[in-house]
Amino acid sequence: MLIIGETSIGNPADWPDYRAEPGLGQEHVSALIRLACDVALHQGDSSSSTVWAPLHAWRALAQLRAEAAVAPLLALLKRIDGDDAADLELPVVFGMIGPAAIPHIAAFMATRKNSVWSVGIAISALSQIVARHAGCRGECVAILVRTLEPYADANPTVNGFAVSALLDLRAVEAIDTIRDAFRRNAIDLSIAGDLEDVEVELGLRDRRATPAPRYPILPADWSPWAGVDPIQRDRPAPARREKVGRNAPCPCGSGKKYKKCCLQ
Repeated sequence: MLIIGETSIGNPADWPDYRAEPGLGQEHVSALIRLACDVALHQGDSSSSTVWAPLHAWRALAQLRAEAAVAPLLALLKRIDGDDAADLELPVVFGMIGPAAIPHIAAFMATRKNSVWSVGIAISALSQIVARHAGCRGECVAILVRTLEPYADANPTVNGFAVSALLDLRAVEAIDTIRDAFRRNAIDLSIAGDLEDVEVELGLRDRRATPAPRYPILPADWSPWAGVDPIQRDRPAPARREKVGRNAPCPCGSGKKYKKCCLQ
């Protein structure tokens, strides 16, 4: 794990089969959990091979469907808040581990002290589980619906993520709860749109009855070149094949991380 090094992030179809090579099995689960949850490795030198070891470890845990990894990986989210690789891959990891992850995810979502980012990953994980285990759909829809209930008092952005997941699951049966949450102004409209958008997406109306509102996500004067040296601004962006470290800023000079900029 420590010497495999750089890997493309996101698509599980591109992941190696860690069970075949290097031949990992259930007896390695504890060691893999320690690697996957090692914050020092996550925050290591972006040009080193070891900074990629946690990714290889949590992928192996996913392929082994290691239920024991769910709670430690959820706890890890509290310590690496905003990590791009976790954002892209951990929902898939939980999805591959499968239904055994659901109770852990539900408990994590219900804990208000967890960050919006980390709860968003947990919500995405429910969609990933259903994509692989359709029989869990009802259970996952119920968890998302509970998030939208008034007593849950969830952050509006979390509620927006929950509505987005319900759209992914085509959960028409949740519409009454969704409508009530919109009436309470409890949903961040920048995530999945307003109620009319949701009803159109679910096939409950053919088209909008009112003009679509504007959903500002960035300030009107935002620019990816803000604060960037004018000389750097005029340089062409590097080709995507250029190797950039996992935690390195994008070499185009935008100030964003590579995986959120020229890699996309």
